[in-house]
Amino acid sequence: MKMSDVTKLYRMEELLPVVMQLMQEFTAKESSSVTYERARQLMEAVIYCMAHADTGNLLAAENRPDAGQAYLRGLDDVVEKVRQTQEKYNKLMRFFDHYGNENYRDTVEKALPGFFLYYDVKFAPTETIITMDYPVFGLDMDLEGIDRIRQYIDAIWEEQCYLLLFSRDDVIRTLRSFHPRYEKEFFNVKEIVQRDHMSAEI
Repeated sequence: MKMSDVTKLYRMEELLPVVMQLMQEFTAKESSSVTYERARQLMEAVIYCMAHADTGNLLAAENRPDAGQAYLRGLDDVVEKVRQTQEKYNKLMRFFDHYGNENYRDTVEKALPGFFLYYDVKFAPTETIITMDYPVFGLDMDLEGIDRIRQYIDAIWEEQCYLLLFSRDDVIRTLRSFHPRYEKEFFNVKEIVQRDHMSAEI
């Protein structure tokens, strides 16, 4: 479900108590005063989680869960998605090869772990944290938070599986013939190898 669907199904007066509760948790119940930007971020956090609620058709039915229940279900689902995505990332790292490209290496081996380290599921789940400098194709830029990271890791997983069809030496030879200093370039490795392979078949 999209975040816009949540605001269609729930009135603002139903969402506000959930946001206020989250606000109290954020301020450790010491104060109800937060900046406008922070209040907006917490509202987005609530709506983001509610959009992930695994409630089937209940949200569209008369007996849909109240906003608080939908939020808690969605929060659990987001937490589970983070767990599954990190598990896939860990499996990816068992066979990941950057082929000497520094941007590829830094993005996958340094930036992605930083996401899992700093991602705030409860208070800022829409944040992506990292810039994902290594380019992949088919990434939906409308996705936020763990949804975009999950799609990004899926794309790199598929790319690595494709590159395994070739020997490491052949991949590096192809990259170097494309650009003598390919190690410093910001391009997609799979695209270069795939283009070379297709031209060789013609």
